[in-house]
Amino acid sequence: MEAIYMMGYDVWGDNMPANEYISMCQNSGKYKQGQWHVLEETDTKKLVSSLIVYELNPSENLIVRGIGSIATPISERKKGYASLLIQKVINDLEQRMNCTDFFLYSDIGAELYEKLNFKKLPSMKQKYKDSICMYYSKEKDMESISFEIPNYF
Repeated sequence: MEAIYMMGYDVWGDNMPANEYISMCQNSGKYKQGQWHVLEETDTKKLVSSLIVYELNPSENLIVRGIGSIATPISERKKGYASLLIQKVINDLEQRMNCTDFFLYSDIGAELYEKLNFKKLPSMKQKYKDSICMYYSKEKDMESISFEIPNYF
């Protein structure tokens, strides 16, 4: 029987039985609201990273996306897979939808995302103690954000 890897189980599984975790994910309203993206290893087709993109459009004339639930199996971490997936998703949305504004909340610190040119919002704009809200745009800086910072997604 082939082993099944449950993306994010090591972080979000809270020691629950595997079938319970799968059911929780399948029934999650949050997970159903976003669009899943996965990266697989070319030769083996093994899933090596995943994330969800959420629509955060604060007004009709702005296209803003939130990137969340970024996960990579423990055995595949520190190999650049999450970074590659984030870059591919951002490039795709920039080209296909002209989306230039991206947010994410980091629960692992800011270093990984700063390498991808995400910037930490100033402390006065942070909404949560344990999660860092970060912003990315090729065209704008944080000072030009004229809309409300999104809640955790």
